[in-house]
Amino acid sequence: MNYEPYSTPTAQPVPPAVRVRLPYIQPVWTFVILGVNVLVFVSSLVLGRDDLLWLGAKVNEAIIAGEIWRLATAVFLHVDVFHIAFNSYALLAFGVQVEGRFGRIRFPLIYLASGLAGSALSFLLSPYPSVGASGAIFGLIGVLGAYLYRYRNWLVAGRSRLANIISILGYNLIYGLMVPAVDNWAHIGGLLAGLLLGWFLAPRYEFDSSDLFSGRPPQVLDQGSSTQWLQGLILVGGGIGLAVLGGFIRWNS
Repeated sequence: MNYEPYSTPTAQPVPPAVRVRLPYIQPVWTFVILGVNVLVFVSSLVLGRDDLLWLGAKVNEAIIAGEIWRLATAVFLHVDVFHIAFNSYALLAFGVQVEGRFGRIRFPLIYLASGLAGSALSFLLSPYPSVGASGAIFGLIGVLGAYLYRYRNWLVAGRSRLANIISILGYNLIYGLMVPAVDNWAHIGGLLAGLLLGWFLAPRYEFDSSDLFSGRPPQVLDQGSSTQWLQGLILVGGGIGLAVLGGFIRWNS
């Protein structure tokens, strides 16, 4: 019998990791929305907090009577200083990250759609009046979670950042269940909308092929299409419509 000497396969060299900068837009809408929230809160103190809250809060009976705009106005109202301070901090913490990566066109769409989704699910499932930006902010957290999941292997510490977002969501949802005054349905509605929007409206990163042989550091471009954005917005809009319709059927009966 003939034997061939055993030889180990030659290890292939591992290409060095290359760090590139992802597209980033300086946030504007985050600060505009923050300013609107603070201005509305100060106005409520001057004009009469109870009156302004009652005029714009999510109140099921008023929505059924035709004041459908309350689903939107409730997102910009806050009960007290602690409420506006906490939501302002959360808006800055997550809004800057989302707007920086998703851009100035997608960000206000995400914020408003998430806020409406939170109000709509609250209208469907909660009989109590509610106000606050928490639904929209949970939407931002959901968007960021979907983005980090998509690019968990691209980003520096992507997996640990995703785990941190999940822990933040878990803590706040559990806190909402333990505190009766918290409208957890609004949080869940905003979160579900944010997860959908974060998946469909997320940047689609591709390397600029013109840089491959130029000797320059590779550039990353966002090739996301408006068609993908529209799909996500239609899905969330359909969910909002179904929740509102369900609320009318439930509370009218």
